[in-house]
Amino acid sequence: MADDEAAADAAQTCANKDCRIAETGRCVEGLELPDCPHYGRAVEDDTDDELTPAGIALIGANALRIGDVGRLLRAGDARLIAVVGPSDAGKTSLIASLYDLFQAGPVAGAAFARSLTLHAFEQACHDARAASRRTTPDTARTPLGEVRFYHLDIVTQPFARLTVALADRAGEEYRAAADDTAIPPTLPELMRADTITVLIDGKRLLDAGARHNVRGDAIMTLQALVDSGAARTGQRLAVVLTKLDLVEGSPQRDRALTDFEGLAATLTQKFGATFDTIGPFKIAASPESTVVARGAGVADLFAFWLGAANWSQDAAPVLAPSPRAFGRFDRNSGGANG
Repeated sequence: MADDEAAADAAQTCANKDCRIAETGRCVEGLELPDCPHYGRAVEDDTDDELTPAGIALIGANALRIGDVGRLLRAGDARLIAVVGPSDAGKTSLIASLYDLFQAGPVAGAAFARSLTLHAFEQACHDARAASRRTTPDTARTPLGEVRFYHLDIVTQPFARLTVALADRAGEEYRAAADDTAIPPTLPELMRADTITVLIDGKRLLDAGARHNVRGDAIMTLQALVDSGAARTGQRLAVVLTKLDLVEGSPQRDRALTDFEGLAATLTQKFGATFDTIGPFKIAASPESTVVARGAGVADLFAFWLGAANWSQDAAPVLAPSPRAFGRFDRNSGGANG
């Protein structure tokens, strides 16, 4: 009996170093175990993954660090978005839902061009997809430690290209920043951000015992950013109600929406002199029901993040003609462009 259990444990191995099959019993890529080419194999040593005569090493596609994203932001027109909120407010869910919207086509008049963090986006989306075999959508919590960045390059009329970097940091660290004004200046994504996005947890607004704390936490967090100098004049502020599906499906819907609108008005009054523009938004990034569609409200928030009048939200983006004949093929009309 003991030998059988030891053999079963030994079989729970995977050559993919990011897989946690021994802990979760599931393939990190969402495959059936017999179909996974890495399952049952030991993790391989990748210390020699450099360019060699035998082949090449592909660049990574994981979340970027501060030095990497800094080079991207300096290379051309760019927007850095800091997403601030307590644990479980929906920061990573918001980022994942934006990526999912781009799978279906342009978002707010912008088309997907490329991403250096495709693997990170896919990992963020996995638990909200059918392949995860979860009964309800979910998103992994952001681990404590260094801020991570998700990267998008987008294009829109008239052939403009823009880099968007989305900062994701554990909610506990932002909570600590609200208690100690010495902390915000050490969080570089806040001081460099073009838009600071504060998430208001809709689920907590529905809770009679927590709703007043939601208001106090948001005000205290922003006050700490302003007092410490982490928030600067000219930045935009997005105040975002998350988990709209829970709010819309609750008997306490009207009270929660009134609370949010009142909080947004208070933040505008208190911090309107600091931020260039303050906008309220309501989203359902990863709904647990069919009350609202997945990603509801995210496109409007994304348009606000872009924050420039020449970014059209109405017309579909027109891409520059491809030099390759196949690249000019129009999938909608069945013909070729240009």
